[in-house]
Amino acid sequence: MENDETILVGEVAAPFGIRGEVRVYPYLDDPTLLTKTPLRLVFPDGHSQPIRVTGVRPHQGQLLVQFAETDRTIAEGFRGAKLFLNKADFPPLPEGSYYEWQLKGLHVTTEAGDDLGTIKTVLFNPVANDVYETERALIPAHEQFVLSVDLATRQMVVCNDPGLLKSHAD
Repeated sequence: MENDETILVGEVAAPFGIRGEVRVYPYLDDPTLLTKTPLRLVFPDGHSQPIRVTGVRPHQGQLLVQFAETDRTIAEGFRGAKLFLNKADFPPLPEGSYYEWQLKGLHVTTEAGDDLGTIKTVLFNPVANDVYETERALIPAHEQFVLSVDLATRQMVVCNDPGLLKSHAD
C-alpha cells in the first residue's frame, strides 16, 4: 500500500487490554503525528479503511494506540494491519534536515561529477552520524561530506573523498 503519497508509520502487533487499544510497532520518531490526521489502516488481506487515532502512549518499545470507536472485539481484527500516513501530513523539518523517504532515490554525484548511484538505504546511528548508502558509496550524513541536497531535482552532491567508495570486494 505504500506509494508515492503515503508512508508506512506502524504495524499493529496485537490488541492490548479490554478497552480496545492495540500494540503498534512504530516506524516514525514522533508518535504524536498519529493523532493529528486520519490514517489508512491496511489489513493483511489487502482491504483498507481510514481510521482516526484518539490516543497514543509508549509501552515497552512499542506504542499503545487507541482508535476512535474501537473496542476489544474490533481491535482483535486489526492484528497484522499496517498504518499509513500521507506524506503531505508530515510537518516541515528545519533547513538541512530530511525525512528518510525524501532521501531514498536521490541521485548522488561528487563535486567532480562522478556518479555514485542513488540512495538505497539510510543507516540510522543514534551515537554518530547516519549514513546514506548507494550502490557505490557509504556517505556520512554530515556537512563535511554532503555539500548539497536538492529535493526538487532529486540530486545530492558530496565531496570528492575516496574513502566514501565501497571496496570492490563488496
